[in-house]
This record gives sequence, structure tokens and C-alpha cells, in this order.
Amino acid sequence: MRTLLMVLLLAVLPAQAAMDITRELEAPQHVAPGQPVRVAITFWTDSWFNPPPQWPDFKIENGSLLTTPLPNQLLSRQKNGISWSGVRLERQITAWDQGVLLMPAVEITLTSPNQPPVTVQLPELKKEVAWPKGVEQPDRFLPASNLKLSQKITQYHAAKDDKLHAGDVVERTVTVQANGIVATQIPQLLYAIPGTDTQRLTPENTMLKTGRGEIEGAQRVETLRYLPSQAGTITIPPVKLRWWDTANKQWQLAELPGSTIQVLDARAAGGESALRGTTDDDNWRTVLIIGTFAVLALLIWFTRRLLWRSVRYLHHVWQRFWNPVPLSELTPTKRGER
Repeated sequence: MRTLLMVLLLAVLPAQAAMDITRELEAPQHVAPGQPVRVAITFWTDSWFNPPPQWPDFKIENGSLLTTPLPNQLLSRQKNGISWSGVRLERQITAWDQGVLLMPAVEITLTSPNQPPVTVQLPELKKEVAWPKGVEQPDRFLPASNLKLSQKITQYHAAKDDKLHAGDVVERTVTVQANGIVATQIPQLLYAIPGTDTQRLTPENTMLKTGRGEIEGAQRVETLRYLPSQAGTITIPPVKLRWWDTANKQWQLAELPGSTIQVLDARAAGGESALRGTTDDDNWRTVLIIGTFAVLALLIWFTRRLLWRSVRYLHHVWQRFWNPVPLSELTPTKRGER
């Protein structure tokens, strides 16, 4: 009986869950400034998580933590004969300049209801960062593991023909897709050219994701419209983008061809005005106005007697209003003759 009571007492006591946390840096052997690498924080427990794991705060030197979170992962491990369950949180981190990307050692205290706090010491993590040889403009340095460049040139004509005239529009759209970067690292590619006005649309930046929702890169779509104002020839220049291949550790050059387009004189305004004056819309508008007047005339003719009586009645009311009827004298005029 005493043994049974002890078993029941242990069953109703609150369970104690062991907690732990680890930190890892996932980076290739050679890292360049601006190249995103990953830092992973894993929360471990031998029972359950309460409260749910949250990304801890820690200092980063010569770098910054990117704001886009990556999908969490569930892990398991064996330690001292005990099975542990883990939740792995990952974020991207990028170095500002060459030198050392450093995350100093830090102490993190884990808390859980009905349990004493647990303080874990995380060792420092560091990674050497260096510019590749041949960097000419650090502000335009683009490190990527893969990059694809494409374009589309479209002409918009004011008339239904295949001729480009002054006043028409030439639209050029360039799309950059790259792995291992963020969209803000892609430099501007399209610029104005002589002999045309330009209209720049807002660039569209999106994330490239895998099937499980993990971010693998970025895409930038840049659109510029050329507005030729006079006849002649406009030359759309080629596009060249020099980027650093982080997978093969060498420079690559992505290119898009340009084109030459002949622009004719502006279309005659007189001919367009004549066409606008003979459209079907104007004919229907004239027929509608004539039909409306005809219906009104017929309505007045068939109701002429009623209208005449109405006019006479209104005239009578008007006369009575403006010609008041005099009232009889209320005070006797021959009061003093009695």
C-alpha cells in the first residue's frame, strides 16, 4: 500500500523539463561582404516547450541580421542516453565589410512556468570575410551563387500599324533572378538615352522560394519606357552586369543585347480629327437627340387641352393672389348720431 501511495504521489507532482540552447553559423569557406550566410538557434528539451521558442537577442559585429525569417525545423538528438527534441530557428546574416564577422559569447536565460530558470552559455562565432580580387566598385558588388538575366522590349503604337512614330512608346523590361542574395543588392540597370524622354516604373522586388517555402534568392524586375519625341533613330544600349560567382569563386558577366529602332515623323493630327468626326458614336448621339425632341412634341400635342386648362387655372390663382378682396368696415361710421 505504501508503494502504491508513493507512485500516485510522483504521478501528480509537476514534471520537470530539461532545457538547452545551441547556436551555429552555416557559411562556406570563403565569404565576401554582402554575401548572406545563416545563423541557426536550436532550442532543446526532453519533454515539451513552454513557452514556444523565440529568437533571442545577441550582438553582431561587422554585420547585420536580415529581417526575413526562414522556415523552422524540427530536430531530435540523443545525449547521455536521453532523447531530446529541438526546434531550429534560422536567419540570414550579412557582413558589411571585409574583416571578421563576429558574434560574441553570450549568456541566455531560459524560463518556463513552474520551473527554475536555466542559463546557457553560447560560445562566440566568427568568420573571416574578404573582398575577391578585382573588385572595382564595392557599392555595386553583387555576390550570388547563380544569376539569370532576361529582357522584353515592347512597342506601343497609337495607330494599328507596325510603324513606330514620334509620340509612340518603347517599353523595356529587364528581369534579374539570383540565388544567395537580397533584392536590394541588385544595382540599377536601365538609364535614359539621348533623343527620348523616359518614364521609369517602380521596380518590383520579390523573394525566390523553394517548394517548402525556404528563401533561396531574390528577383528584381525593372521597367523603363522610352518616349521618342522626334523622327530619327534610337539606340537601346546593351546591358552588362558583372557579378561574383560564390559557387565557383570567379567573376561572371551577364549581358543583354541592345537594339536599334527607326522612328518616323509624328502622325498627322488632321487625319485623326477627320476620323474622330465620323465615328459611329456621333451618329448615335444625333439620332438620340432628334428622337427625344420628337417624343416631347408628340407628348405636348396629345396633352394640349390638359395643358391649356392647367395654364388657365394657374393664371386664375395668380390673379387672386395679387388682387386682394377688400373687407367691410368693422367699426360703425354713424356712432355719434344717436
